[in-house]
Amino acid sequence: MAVRPPTGTVTFLITDLEGSTRLWEQDPEAMKAAMVRHDVLVESAIAANRGYVFARMGDGMAAAFATAGDAIAAAAGIRTALAGERWPTTGPLRARVGLHTDEGVVVNDTYASQPVNRCSRLMTAAHGGQVVISGATEVLVRDELPDGLELIDLGEHRLRDLGRPVRIFQLGHAGPREEFPPLRSLDSFAGNLPAQVNSFVGRTADVARVHAALDDSRIVTITGVGGVGKTRLAIQVAAGRLPRYPDDVWLIELAATRDPDSLADVVAEAFRLTPRAGRSIEDSLIDQLTGKQLLLLLDNCEHLLGAVARLAGRIERRCPGVVVLATSREGMAIDGEQLIALPPLRTGEPGEAIEELVRTDAVTLFVERARQGRADFTMTSNNAAAVVEICQRLDGVPLAIELAAARVIALSPTELAQRLDRRFQVLAGGRRGAVDRHATLRAAIDWSYELLSPAEQRLLARMAIFSGGCTLNAIEDVCSGDGVEPAEVLDGVTGLVARSLVVAEDTILGTRYRLLETIRQYAEERLAGAGDLQVLRTRHARCYAALCARANENFYGPEQLVWARQVNAERDNLRAALANAIDAGDAELAVELVANQPHQERAEGPTGEVVNVPVSQVLDLPGAEREPGYPQVLVMAAYVAQHTGDWDAVNEFCDRAVEADRRLPVAQRSDRVEMDVCSLQAQAYLAGGNYVAGLEAYMRSADLARAAGYVGLAAIFLAYGVSCAVLGGDEQRAIQTAERSVRLARRSGMPSAIVLGLNARAFALAAQDPPLARELLTESLALGSCPGEEVSSGLLTATMVAARLRDWELTLALATQTMRLWRWSAALMQTAPCLSLCARALAEEHAEVAGVLRGAAYAAYHAASPIDAPNASPAADTAHFNFVLEALRETGEIVTAALGRERQRELRIEGAALSMDEAVSYALTNG
Repeated sequence: MAVRPPTGTVTFLITDLEGSTRLWEQDPEAMKAAMVRHDVLVESAIAANRGYVFARMGDGMAAAFATAGDAIAAAAGIRTALAGERWPTTGPLRARVGLHTDEGVVVNDTYASQPVNRCSRLMTAAHGGQVVISGATEVLVRDELPDGLELIDLGEHRLRDLGRPVRIFQLGHAGPREEFPPLRSLDSFAGNLPAQVNSFVGRTADVARVHAALDDSRIVTITGVGGVGKTRLAIQVAAGRLPRYPDDVWLIELAATRDPDSLADVVAEAFRLTPRAGRSIEDSLIDQLTGKQLLLLLDNCEHLLGAVARLAGRIERRCPGVVVLATSREGMAIDGEQLIALPPLRTGEPGEAIEELVRTDAVTLFVERARQGRADFTMTSNNAAAVVEICQRLDGVPLAIELAAARVIALSPTELAQRLDRRFQVLAGGRRGAVDRHATLRAAIDWSYELLSPAEQRLLARMAIFSGGCTLNAIEDVCSGDGVEPAEVLDGVTGLVARSLVVAEDTILGTRYRLLETIRQYAEERLAGAGDLQVLRTRHARCYAALCARANENFYGPEQLVWARQVNAERDNLRAALANAIDAGDAELAVELVANQPHQERAEGPTGEVVNVPVSQVLDLPGAEREPGYPQVLVMAAYVAQHTGDWDAVNEFCDRAVEADRRLPVAQRSDRVEMDVCSLQAQAYLAGGNYVAGLEAYMRSADLARAAGYVGLAAIFLAYGVSCAVLGGDEQRAIQTAERSVRLARRSGMPSAIVLGLNARAFALAAQDPPLARELLTESLALGSCPGEEVSSGLLTATMVAARLRDWELTLALATQTMRLWRWSAALMQTAPCLSLCARALAEEHAEVAGVLRGAAYAAYHAASPIDAPNASPAADTAHFNFVLEALRETGEIVTAALGRERQRELRIEGAALSMDEAVSYALTNG
């Protein structure tokens, strides 16, 4: 037997026992013994022909072969072995076997699902003792069959994957032929399921969910937004259940039916039923269905829900053998109904590797549909990222993906991705022959929109103003009025959720509502067409400016995490609000939004910076300088400049902020401007190596914070001062300052202050009392490293503590975690020490990597250091106190000892030439 799964062109073989359930019920003990022997015989035949068993399911097996000839020989061997065995059961074990040749792609030690599913469909069409093969396999073996075997052409058949018909052959012995009933393909059933020109992609879990619901309930409704694939899924499931219904499966398409009173006529027409004398058409239909066992598939019911619900209810009560499977934007709300909400196709998660993203159902669908327009289309390393981007930006909605894929005949995936901001124009007209409402993406959404009441239409259009979801309170605040009463909003949102136009998501903060981006763009066009776009943008900006103001009042105390979660949940809305205020030239709103941002450098809040603020655009707005919050915007600009190491700009913005604050009336002056300016000056001293001046500046910031009532901020500034004291060699003052920091932090209840205070004390005690320092560090990490709510600067200072403790494994883990949080902010003062400590942590075992990182770290320090910092001291003057510089020196010595002085110089030059992003990527890749 093959020890590894074959790849490339692979022939799949799948077996299953016919009638095994009956045999198990009649004699379980005999069947148990028989199955042991069955498995031995099947595995032996597969192994004898170099097959690889990759799955066992129920009473069957799935194997793969590198050649079609080996697979044919194995199938013949299985049939012969089972037929020649004397079984202890009440009847013989007869296996049906299917063979299909296709491309074998191995994912996580198993095969990609599509060719395996096709082989499984082929097998289920067969009968016990019958071996069937696809045309793809027949081509490979027709001229080299083993002696005594022949292939019998059974013609073209539609399998239950509902794709194009396939030619099927039966493997038989030369001589008298064994007769089998007709294949269990769609063609052998009297129902009216249509052939599907496209293959069914993915949805394995969703298919299973619908099957399970149909096992439990006689009325099942698949709900979802237009274009998400409800109809295609329902038809696929219905085809898979055909053998369960002696009277077959019947599809009733209701899209074109506008009159609810004509529903019974449309359903009866599918059965070619005429009314009986003295009976209505609906009564005649119920009479006809009473003794039947069938599946009735009612497709697109949303505009006829009342009539469909009444008919389905009558069927449920009067026709016990009839099962109803419906598709609709919303459920029928009748007793016994089970709802299956169909989500978009999976497109991957943030941070997921491209190798995994290209295997998602959404990408598979795009590639398959693209090949229908361009047979030579392939996904390569050059276009894979663009294909993934297209699928993600189209929210995994199958209709949208199919329409996009149809455009590859004229546009490359990269070009298509660039044009998706105009997705309605780009995708319109990309497909012919579809039902009218599905001919374009706009038509698919029009279908849902036209079914809404005027108030619901207005509400949907107005909800387009939100980005990244919103709360019900925000919807009531922004969207009510002018035809939408505040009391109607809840019912309106509920209706839109029920119709799958709005997605409701449970979060730690409660329910949030969002529109899929495709729906949002459509709704925004409706909003613009009504002339309400600018009015709603202003309402939206005011709503989130008020949120920022409330957050700013509560962010620096015990409720910090609560408000951090709220503000972070609204990041997209905050960005949109600020962008709209800037575009409208509304200086008042723009300044208010920026001035009240609880930003990372001041607050040390969880998850770091809340919003990347376009501060310069706000400062340039006419009239901005007259707003009370203008000095705070200048402070924010200084923090942004500090991130990039532009200390000249930091000093300029600080001077302007102080001057602007002094020009304001006393009642409007901020009690934070001087505090923030002192903190920024302290950072400049620290970066320039003047640790004494840096310590004093932080002490001044802490005093100002306490005077203004910001106890948590005072604790944070003291914690930073501890670093200056240690680096400056004043260990005793460091310990005293750290103890003050922890006391104030615990008094404030501010989570990030507690984390930084604990780290500061651990940092100060690392040399004198390592066990206590480690205990403090453990407490800090437990509080400040919760995924998604990390205190970013807390992780940085924790890295410093681990390094002082010379715990290089923990140092490396914390440094890489810190860099992942900071990497997009270009924060040189955070990146430089992380690179330094990564280099030292890797030096002993990975000298080459350490040498490169050492060079990158020196370059980062040089870029971060202010050239003309006031009263700056050369770093060399205090180098013997600076454990980070000491770590770099040690790294150099270790690298030189391992690789030689010349190679050490080459690696330092190589590292210094890297950009900061390249250096961080190198560290994260090799760390």
